[in-house]
Amino acid sequence: MLIDDQLISVIDNLTRAVNVCYAVQDATPEERAKNWDLEYPYAAGYSRAAMNTAIDDLSRIVEELRNANV
Repeated sequence: MLIDDQLISVIDNLTRAVNVCYAVQDATPEERAKNWDLEYPYAAGYSRAAMNTAIDDLSRIVEELRNANV
């Protein structure tokens, strides 16, 4: 996969995580009670996973770039 496609994938993944957080923030208590993915623990876990994935993906991209310049 091209580097720019990999970076777009990282951006998309982080954007989804931000949107999950906004959905939780904007949800009413009644909506949260009916839908577990509108609760804060879900948003925290989703965001943490997205950040860990971004770290892994960006680390791999940096390694690829360094190896390409050797």
